[in-house]
Amino acid sequence: MGTYRIKSLIGEIAQGIKGLLDAGRIREGSRVLLYGLDRYAFAMRTILSNLGFHGVEGYLTDDEALALTCGMEMRNFSCRFLNHERDLIKVWTLKERLCPFDEKVLILVASKEYERVRAVLEALGYKENIHFFSACDFRDTEQERLLAGKRRMSLPEIKETEKGILSFLDRFCREKGLRYWVCGGTLLGTIRHQGFIPWDDDIDVFLPWQDYRKFFELFRESGQYDTMGFGASPVSDFPDLLAKVVDKRTIVVEDIGTVKKTNPLWVDVFPLIGLPQEREERYLFFRGYQEMNRRIWQEFYETNGSLDVFSKWAPSQREYLSRHDFDESAFAGVLGTIYGEKDATSRQVYEKTLRMPFEDIMVNVPAGYEEYLTNLYGRDFGKLPPKEKRKTHHDMQAYWNE
Repeated sequence: MGTYRIKSLIGEIAQGIKGLLDAGRIREGSRVLLYGLDRYAFAMRTILSNLGFHGVEGYLTDDEALALTCGMEMRNFSCRFLNHERDLIKVWTLKERLCPFDEKVLILVASKEYERVRAVLEALGYKENIHFFSACDFRDTEQERLLAGKRRMSLPEIKETEKGILSFLDRFCREKGLRYWVCGGTLLGTIRHQGFIPWDDDIDVFLPWQDYRKFFELFRESGQYDTMGFGASPVSDFPDLLAKVVDKRTIVVEDIGTVKKTNPLWVDVFPLIGLPQEREERYLFFRGYQEMNRRIWQEFYETNGSLDVFSKWAPSQREYLSRHDFDESAFAGVLGTIYGEKDATSRQVYEKTLRMPFEDIMVNVPAGYEEYLTNLYGRDFGKLPPKEKRKTHHDMQAYWNE
């Protein structure tokens, strides 16, 4: 599949904290404070607990509004679900906890803005590697070496490459008798712009679950194109319910916070599954998968960021997707997207297929696209959004793999 690499950032933080414990920097009785109110600070608390240290005093933040909001949310939680508010880990602003100077504190930092945080703490009199420590160096030297000398792709080059992948996928599916349709923002762009949404930079398609599985059974590496992701191989190292058709001539850096991936540029491929007919049953079905996804990520953190967790859960995910046959169901949809239950329509949406232009190629569009797009984007999906909302939701760094 060309250049592919995945790195657990939570695993990197866990290694850093274990090193501090092994070196005796953190010991029983240490007055440990965690800098930040984000996924990395929360991960540090979980990792410390996993490694047997339970003496975290609280979280620090230089954002007073955030400290107030989190404190209020925690107290609301405690009055509902805890016997005593004292069981909560405290949240402090820097001034509340670090002024006046407290030489006995030990502050752990896991931040991509470490230089800024270091300057803030040093300005208050605290010294690096005495009073505060970095739990993770987010600089990725291996990735820097990989990308050294490679030319970054322009947005037009990214779109042209993605369109080439889509054209290949379209030919492959039609030759093999597999059903597929463009979906999400790609379907919206096809209807509203006859191509890409001008400020968007990705392409999404979906296949009925049985066609999705058949796609990967039939697919063989084809020149510059390959596949990766859910269903593309027996081993899964990422929990998302989607796969990718990729162009091996390219390299893309993806950082979603918990993991960092380096892989070729892609078109996303989603499984479209059958859903229960009754509204309440559909609601419970979506909630059931959300709970499974929560358990996957809980185990990921409990194992200090082990990527093996995702392969372990893949069979359960496949079983869940197979519970309702697409062709026998009155409703169909996609699990695991940001749209939740909005990503469900009557299956009649897909009874017929239209061929419509996307830029200078033709693609498959479900004949009932109005119901689908109304669900996701509202009745005014054909109108342009305000200028301030015309921006991509991705932060893609793509390079030619030359």
